[in-house]
Amino acid sequence: MEGENKGEQRSVRVPPPLTTYFLDNGLEVVLSPERSSPTVGVGVFYRAGFRLEPEGKTGFAHLFEHLMFQGTTKVPKPHFGNLINSAGGLLNGFTRHDYTAYFEVLPSSALEMACFLEGDRMRSLDLNQETLRNQVDVVKEEVRVNVLNQPYGGFSWLWLSQYAFATYPNAHNYYGEFADLEAATVEDAKEFYRTWYGPGNATLVLVGDFDVAGAKAVVDRHLGKVKSRQEPPDPILDEPLPTRRREFHREDPLAPTPQVAVGYPTAPFGHEDHLPLALAARILTDGRSSRLQRALVQEQKLLLHVGGGPHYPIGDSFEFRGPALFTLEATPRPGTSTSEAVSALDEELERLGSDGPSETEVERARKRDLSAYHANNDSRLGRLRELGIMAAVHRRPQLVDELPELFNSVTPTDVARAVRRWLKPERSSVLHWEPSAQRRPR
Repeated sequence: MEGENKGEQRSVRVPPPLTTYFLDNGLEVVLSPERSSPTVGVGVFYRAGFRLEPEGKTGFAHLFEHLMFQGTTKVPKPHFGNLINSAGGLLNGFTRHDYTAYFEVLPSSALEMACFLEGDRMRSLDLNQETLRNQVDVVKEEVRVNVLNQPYGGFSWLWLSQYAFATYPNAHNYYGEFADLEAATVEDAKEFYRTWYGPGNATLVLVGDFDVAGAKAVVDRHLGKVKSRQEPPDPILDEPLPTRRREFHREDPLAPTPQVAVGYPTAPFGHEDHLPLALAARILTDGRSSRLQRALVQEQKLLLHVGGGPHYPIGDSFEFRGPALFTLEATPRPGTSTSEAVSALDEELERLGSDGPSETEVERARKRDLSAYHANNDSRLGRLRELGIMAAVHRRPQLVDELPELFNSVTPTDVARAVRRWLKPERSSVLHWEPSAQRRPR
C-alpha cells in the first residue's frame, strides 16, 4: 500500500524447533536442531553454583569445574580433551551463582563421542588425592592472579554482594577461602560429586545438526544408563530487603584511583519489573548516548567511567533464580569524591523514575537488547548457553524463544515504575573502593 512505512514493521523470526523431555534417571534433555552447518553443541548444566556450596566448603563449585576435566576411571585426564580436539572441536566450562556448565562444540559426526564422554564423567569421575591437591593449588593461583594481585580484583562482582547480603548463600566468598580449599579431602569432593552431579540435578542441551529421533537414541545410550541419585534439596536463598542505605569502605593497596559500586537488590526472575529493569540498565549505561554516560561523563565531567545493570559485571538478567543485585559501578574523575559520585547517581536515578524514559529511549534499549539476543542465538554456543540457563536455573527453556515478544511489551511506564520501586537509596549498599593511604592523590 502506497505510503505505508514498511521500515517500522518488525520482522518475525521463526526459532528452531525445541524438544524437552526427561530420562528415567531424572536428567532433563533439551534438543534444538538447526542444520545450517554440520556442527553440534553439547552442554551439561548442573545446578551446582557458587551460592549452593555448603558452609565450610567455600570455593567448591569453582573447584569442581576444574576437577571435572581431570579424567574418569575409563578416560584418563589427557584423553578427554584430546578426543574432543582431535575431532576438530572445542570444550570448556564455567561456574556461575546457580549453576556450573560444561560444553563442547564439534562436528556433528562426533555427537555420539561427546555424549559418551559427558555420561562417563557424570558416572565415574576419578577423584583422588593427587588430582585434588593439584587442582586446589591451581584454583588458589587463579585467585591470586585474578583477585589478590590485581587492582580492583573482583571489586563489584565478588565483594559487593558480601557487604550487601546477609545470608551465607548470597554473602560468602565465591572464589573460596584458602583455608576451606586447603582443608578439602577426597571424601569431601566425593560427597559434593554425589550430591550435586547426579543426572536429576542436571540438564543436557543439544543444539545443531542432528535428527531428533537419532539424538534421543544417542542420549539414552550414553546418559540414560547413568544411575539416578537423590536430588539435593532446593536451597533457601531468601534475603530481607534493606530499609536504609549502608556504606562500606575497603582499601586496595594496588588501586591507583578510587572506585565506587552501588548495589540494589533487584526484581526476581518472573517479577513484573524484571524485564523493565533490564531495559533500564541499557537506558542508564549502554553507550555514549545513555543517561549516565551523557550526564555524568560527558556533560558534568564527574566520572571517568560508569557501567552497570542486573548482575553486573558477571552474567545478565537471566542468570539468577533469586536474590541478586542491580549494580552501578563508577570511577570518579580526580577532584570528585566517591560520595559525590554516589549523589550524582542518585539524582539521575530519581530523574528517570520520576520523569520516566522517552519512547525513543525504550525503543533504542529494546533494539539493542534484542540485537544482542538474536546474535547470541544465531551461534551454536550462544543458543546452547541460553537454553541451558533457562532450563537448569528457571525450568523454562521455551522462554528463550518467547523473550522478543516479552521485551516488546515493556513500556516507558513500566521502566519508570521499576526504577522507582527498586533503584532507590534506602534499598542500596555502597562500597567505596579506595587506594591505600600512600597511593591516594595529593
